[in-house]
Amino acid sequence: MTVPTPKLDDLTWADMMAAIRRRVPAESAGAWTLHAPADPGVTLLELLAYLLEQRLYWLDQVPDTLTVAVLRLLGLDPPRPARPAATVLRLAAEWPGAPAPVVPAGTALSRDPAGRVTFTLDDDVAVFPVDPAGEVTVRTDRDRTADLRARRGVSLLASGGGPAEARFTLPLAGDLPAPGSLSLLFELDAPAASPPSWSPRAAGDVPPPAELTWSWFRPGSGAARSFAKVEDGTAGLRRSGIVRLLPPPDWTTADRGLLVSTRAATFAAAPRLLQVAVNVSAARDRQRRTATGAELAGQTGAWLKLPGRRLVLPDAAGRLLEASLWLAGEEWRPVTDFTFGAPADRVFVIDRAEGALVFGDGLTGRIPLPTGDVRAEYVIGGGRAGNGGLTANWLPVQDHAAGRGVTAASNPVRADGGEDAETVAQARRRAAGALGEVTRAVTAADYVTLARTTPGVAVARAHASLGRHPGFPCSAVPGAVTVHLVPAVPRDDFDRPDFVSAPVPDPAMIRVVAARLDRARLLTAEVFVRAPVYREVTLRVDLSGDPADRARVSATAALALRRYLDPLVGGDDGSGWPFGRPLRPSALLRPVQRALGDLADVVAVAIGADGEETAQDCRDVPLRPFELPVPRVIRTRVVPAAETGEGLT
Repeated sequence: MTVPTPKLDDLTWADMMAAIRRRVPAESAGAWTLHAPADPGVTLLELLAYLLEQRLYWLDQVPDTLTVAVLRLLGLDPPRPARPAATVLRLAAEWPGAPAPVVPAGTALSRDPAGRVTFTLDDDVAVFPVDPAGEVTVRTDRDRTADLRARRGVSLLASGGGPAEARFTLPLAGDLPAPGSLSLLFELDAPAASPPSWSPRAAGDVPPPAELTWSWFRPGSGAARSFAKVEDGTAGLRRSGIVRLLPPPDWTTADRGLLVSTRAATFAAAPRLLQVAVNVSAARDRQRRTATGAELAGQTGAWLKLPGRRLVLPDAAGRLLEASLWLAGEEWRPVTDFTFGAPADRVFVIDRAEGALVFGDGLTGRIPLPTGDVRAEYVIGGGRAGNGGLTANWLPVQDHAAGRGVTAASNPVRADGGEDAETVAQARRRAAGALGEVTRAVTAADYVTLARTTPGVAVARAHASLGRHPGFPCSAVPGAVTVHLVPAVPRDDFDRPDFVSAPVPDPAMIRVVAARLDRARLLTAEVFVRAPVYREVTLRVDLSGDPADRARVSATAALALRRYLDPLVGGDDGSGWPFGRPLRPSALLRPVQRALGDLADVVAVAIGADGEETAQDCRDVPLRPFELPVPRVIRTRVVPAAETGEGLT
């Protein structure tokens, strides 16, 4: 819970006057007898109460400087600057001949004719020749290129723990050597809790769910060979990202085959690929600028030795993100405020709204002297203006980019994540929310919250079993806590071949969550992280009447039960079947009847467990607190309206 904001001005003038009048007889020993407004003494008391009410009101008017100081005292960030949007740019280049052009990191491109919204590349990009009529082909158990073309989500690798591989053919042209790394975008249908590697919300160090091997081959010949260096931004296909593959010296663009393989596909669910793009780099809505004495001498040369000097940077108003400054060869550093500054400290505060650097008053922060030797390096950009959809009209805004052959670019994914600068009021609300964040694991709910919010991995549900120790399954162990994780896996189509009905977390997810809980646990607690325990059940649905389409009725009833018992979208509220809730025939009957409607009447639902092939009538099946059900067999039968127990169909 968050701490409520204290209200200091809740004492009104009327309340004060009522309290004062009650005390007048005792304080005056009965000598003050007239308490009406006509009495001069009462008038004076009313005036003083009015002045006190104003002072109480002022107590709630906290200045911005005090708010920033309190945030620092709490160890929280001050009002944050604008955050740049991020996207992926796919570069196109003219081909005067070999070798391929290499576009350096920091190259600026803009989708705005005025160049106001400008993105810069994060990495160098070797722009390989691409066949204009070609496309990326993918093959797993069969050719999946048509599914990839339609963005239906191609399941690349299995999730059963065995060996698996996927083969790609890239649309490269010619037979040219590689001047640098091959940059590929792999966009996956990943959960929102695993943002892409280029997103500002992405976690920094995310372990892969399975150990992958990236190899290359020439289509139609030879075995696959390893790349000289692999930088996998997808974290083992856990999220969307950019993969940079450095080919060996003997590689050419004719070796356009790509093999992704693993000896143990330990994914919670097979990764679903949406698209692959070549010649890409992450790009962000930010530009680096440098201003020297020629541009700033008019300001620095006119400075007087007075407090509050300012240095306005060119084209930085409302867009300034970072800044560094050198005056007369001495470096000045940015600070949040001058609270802890000394008279000799070479520091400044960034005024992002004006795009200026503000200096101290000689007591907290040095006053700069007039000089013509000045150099400022700064970064501008950020804000929601950088967010946008898919466009193909990106053009270079720097001469050196155009000189290297880059003619245009497109962004195959949306530009997202840009936010405007945070106001002081927004920072106060953020701080209030931060005070209610769970950082220590004390209660069972704390363990669940920390597990579900572990950065970089998508944990959909968690359950904390207090007193459960894997080494002592038949007794409660004080101080032991076992947390069971249900990973987020696709639930869009229950009939897909790659559908995972009983998802289990991958080993890396378990390690990451266990490490976070270990840091947050109490000193005497012993924490274990495990997969859920799934209990297979057999179900039988009895229907009355004579349905016209028995196959349709059976499929509808089976789907309703599978969805209702699902660990992610089941239950009455659609958030997953609750851990440990027993299975009751009367509870299972309702969702089946809702799904069937007028197709048939549901007479009964029978349940079997523990390997039973035949479901038992009128019996509840209890589950242990850490168990979840998973339907193994679902049968339907049609019985006469007045009886049950005969006639399997």
